Amino acid sequence: MKIYFLPYAGGSEMSYNKLTAEFPENNVTSIQCSLPGRGRRVGEAFLDDVSAMAEDILSQIKTSLQGDVYMIFGHSMGALLAVHVLSLLKSSKLPLPLHLFLSGRTGVIKKPAPPLKCEMNSNQLKNALNNLGGVSEEVLRDEDVMSFFEPIIRNDFKAIEYYLPITFHDSNLKTTVYFGDKDEFSFEEAAMWQRIADKKIDVKCFSGGHFFIFDHAEEIVKDMISKFE
Repeated sequence: MKIYFLPYAGGSEMSYNKLTAEFPENNVTSIQCSLPGRGRRVGEAFLDDVSAMAEDILSQIKTSLQGDVYMIFGHSMGALLAVHVLSLLKSSKLPLPLHLFLSGRTGVIKKPAPPLKCEMNSNQLKNALNNLGGVSEEVLRDEDVMSFFEPIIRNDFKAIEYYLPITFHDSNLKTTVYFGDKDEFSFEEAAMWQRIADKKIDVKCFSGGHFFIFDHAEEIVKDMISKFE
């Protein structure tokens, strides 16, 4: 079984390490997809459009899949990317994943209210990141680290905040949605992901904010493994 992890805003090929460490090594291969401009691809030009990002991720999946059964997990921006990747897979007549996991993102696509994070000044952006969680206070205070990280996160926020949704639907897709009870949307909004599938989706709530997944890594991975059959 292969599981592809699609990056959240600012993420790299190491961002999901806390989750991937929980999988049994003998029967699961975790692949953290990376985008240009960060991690091992730091020298490449950014992509600031979800559709272009999805094309890039599709090429990574096609290169490594080799006919294996697989799943896709996308948190936050990664959830948007996942839907685009599925659309590309379907239009290319490639097999869809055994199971789709969408996390930290409402199924309702809303136009973000100003001020947009991608247009904030540095202090405003740091405050917004601090409220979201996922970035330590040490990183936010380190000017050298932030000078490298800020362009990456601004780029990804631009992709999210100027996002144009697509219509995707598959009658056989099995989907699980995870969200935190202190995030900015409700159970009902999380359940709106039902729009992409006929099969009833599974919606699970965890305690915590936007990056609840790292506080519940063991429990989430256990639930993911239960979907292997």
